[in-house]
Amino acid sequence: MGLCIELLIVDCAYLEAVPVELRAELVAAAAFGPDDPEEWNVAEGWTWPDASSRPWYGRYEFPNTLTSYKPHFWGGEKWEEMRPSAPPQLRVALDEFSAPLFWGEYNWAFVEPPFTPAVTDRDNHWCPQAMRWLLPEDVITLRRFWTQVEPDLLSLREPFERHAAQPPTGPNDDFSAFAALVVQWGEVVTEAAVRGWGIIGLKC
Repeated sequence: MGLCIELLIVDCAYLEAVPVELRAELVAAAAFGPDDPEEWNVAEGWTWPDASSRPWYGRYEFPNTLTSYKPHFWGGEKWEEMRPSAPPQLRVALDEFSAPLFWGEYNWAFVEPPFTPAVTDRDNHWCPQAMRWLLPEDVITLRRFWTQVEPDLLSLREPFERHAAQPPTGPNDDFSAFAALVVQWGEVVTEAAVRGWGIIGLKC
């Protein structure tokens, strides 16, 4: 089995008001749901708390991934292959925007990125399952880079086809799959930014 990830956007102010010793359990319950696997409901896209609960989090399931982190590894590898041929301004923006998605300890090659990211993971000591921990100010920075990436994302099709299209490894190993992954990350970042929330990625 590969590494799996559950992604939450969270109201950091709400979490900070919860006693430290209770936060990890609260976040895990939001990310993973009931203890009984038969009750798990891994719906693609957004899942929100029921109406009787305070809406302090939203859970996002990347479509067509089955919670696996493998598509993130794949996306990072493809970006590394084509990034030298990307237009310079777009390369910088996508480097920065995708840093939490593709690079760092859990990236495809387990190496540090070939640039200094504007946004890096924050330390946390009460939620050991966390892979990604981004505060609201980090999310705002990522959203700014997303507004630079989004209009020109499709222009990367040509460098992808020249440098990253081969060898195929599956039915979703194409530019459309790469672009979809980036757009889905943009959706998460945008939703968190609009709410003034942070982002947590947890190992499962």
